[in-house]
Amino acid sequence: MNQWTGNQHTKDLDEEKAHSSHRMGYDLERYMRNDLNRLQIRCVNAARGCDVVCSLESLHTHEEECEFAFMSCSNIGCPVQVERRGLEAHMSECNFRSRACPNGCGHTLLSADQSQHNCVAELRTEVEILRAEMLCKLEEVRREMESRLDSQRRHMVQKESQLKSEVEELKGQLSRVMCDMRALLGAERLRRQELAEAELEKRELLELLRDLQPHKSQHPVDQTARDKHQGASTSEREQHTKPTRPQQREASLHTLSLSLHSAQAINESGPPASPQLGEGGRKGGTRSLTLDCIKRKSREVTVI
Repeated sequence: MNQWTGNQHTKDLDEEKAHSSHRMGYDLERYMRNDLNRLQIRCVNAARGCDVVCSLESLHTHEEECEFAFMSCSNIGCPVQVERRGLEAHMSECNFRSRACPNGCGHTLLSADQSQHNCVAELRTEVEILRAEMLCKLEEVRREMESRLDSQRRHMVQKESQLKSEVEELKGQLSRVMCDMRALLGAERLRRQELAEAELEKRELLELLRDLQPHKSQHPVDQTARDKHQGASTSEREQHTKPTRPQQREASLHTLSLSLHSAQAINESGPPASPQLGEGGRKGGTRSLTLDCIKRKSREVTVI
């Protein structure tokens, strides 16, 4: 415990000594700064004629404004350094000073080049420079336009080929439709022709049927006469075994009636709408054969 107390006391003494030494150093620095600021110092340009004597803290400000300090010429390319007090006179006489052309061409000239300046040549040079720049821009625009035109041309060629293919396809479809229309028109003409022929055949058959009606009315009288003269002689038995003329006529009338009914059924059903000519030709031939058969039977009945 005593040892710790002794160490703590020693530590406090060391801190107090350090603090006092730091304060003494700060005070010393402040005293020295004050002493230096009170010193009077001559200007660094005293050798060139500056007789200003000032304090240390104002010396830097004086050097920035000292008339005897050397300054570089602000004109580009001029290596001359002159005192600040003679800088204005040098700028008015410097060979590297620049000013606008007095002739009004707009160029900025150096004093050394003023005697050699030619306004026409300068303007021509400027025009050539502008012309070269314009040609470069025009070339760029031309290339861009050619690229766009090539792209548009390729697109138009592709579109044209596509339209041509579509037109060819439409032509093919139109050709097929026209062929179908021709076939339908031909089938319609054939159907109308067949209907006209069927109507004509129907009229002829009806006329034949009206012509055969008197023969049908005489059929019962012939049958009664045949029954009265039956069964006596051998010749009559032979006639009984063979078909007599009235029987033949009756059979012919029956066949004619069946043919007429079949023809009427064919006419009522009408010809088919098929555009095939072979089938229509075969059916037309069948009707013609039927009509010829009916006419032939009618003639036989008439003869009997």
